[in-house]
Amino acid sequence: MKNLLAILLLGISSISFAQDTTKIPTDELETYFQAMDELREQDSLKHVLIQHLQEEIKYWETLDDENDLIISYKDQEILLLNEQIDLHLDRLDKVDKWYNKPMVGFVGGFLGTIVLIHTIDYTLPQ
Repeated sequence: MKNLLAILLLGISSISFAQDTTKIPTDELETYFQAMDELREQDSLKHVLIQHLQEEIKYWETLDDENDLIISYKDQEILLLNEQIDLHLDRLDKVDKWYNKPMVGFVGGFLGTIVLIHTIDYTLPQ
């Protein structure tokens, strides 16, 4: 049924005549085609430019992500260095007391020996 209807419509359309067409001067037609060619060329150039700009956007997004990572690593490094400074200060508080210095031990030993000699009243034989 559908095939029969399609054949009938094709037969009727081939019998009927087309409407009158308007004649366009070749000058206008030529300028129209030149304008179309120019628009196609501009479109292709803009398409390439858009692709390059999209690639540049991806590059800048990647760079931004890398900068965020660098900043977070630097923040962690600052925290670790502050902890290390605190540990060194605690160590200095424990180790670097005035009585733990070698010079204090030397002077203390020397003075202790002199006081011991005077206390015993050590004299050389005469």
